Amino acid sequence: MTYRRNLLPKQALQRLEDNPQALFVDVRSEAEYRFVGYPENSALIPWMDEPDWEPNPEKFSEAVRNELEGCEDIYETEIILICRSGYRSNDALKCLESEGFKSVSHVASGFEGDLDEDDQRGNLNGWRHDGMPWSQS
Repeated sequence: MTYRRNLLPKQALQRLEDNPQALFVDVRSEAEYRFVGYPENSALIPWMDEPDWEPNPEKFSEAVRNELEGCEDIYETEIILICRSGYRSNDALKCLESEGFKSVSHVASGFEGDLDEDDQRGNLNGWRHDGMPWSQS
């Protein structure tokens, strides 16, 4: 598999199907995960969350390492990140790369996609729009 940093939803799903050892991380807040829905088979590790809404790169990368506990080489394990629209996941990607992770990608259009002309998400692109598997609790 050729490494690509920016993935479309269908490309991300294909990579996850081709590599069952890959880690799929939803970096959105717990509220977004719970109330908007989430990609199936994703682990929730927020890039920022309540109460302070500030990124904590050390806490985030530690949580990813903990999620990968038991993997042969965590720094070589494929990781795919997703957020609402691709911005937070790109910041989280840069954080993990700076920590030595070598195969980190993100869903560039995110879970909900880009804003349309009416400032609404979900109408142009994104994980849900493209029909990828998702759930809502």
